[in-house]
Amino acid sequence: METQKHSVPLPDLQFISLLEQARRPDGQQAMLELLDYYEPEMRQLSRYMPMSREDAMQALRLELIELLKVEQL
Repeated sequence: METQKHSVPLPDLQFISLLEQARRPDGQQAMLELLDYYEPEMRQLSRYMPMSREDAMQALRLELIELLKVEQL
């Protein structure tokens, strides 16, 4: 069964805090929390990608990690 979308959006201050933590060398836990938060949206998007669901999810996770690591957000 797929995870449902979050009923409450991530508050801006919480997102910024997680983002700052995720950008640190020891920020693996914060990055995992962000990936977990966006998992339902990535599952939905993966349906429309012309590859296996597993490959699509990996591609989306990698793209999100790269996007979050960019300092100019």
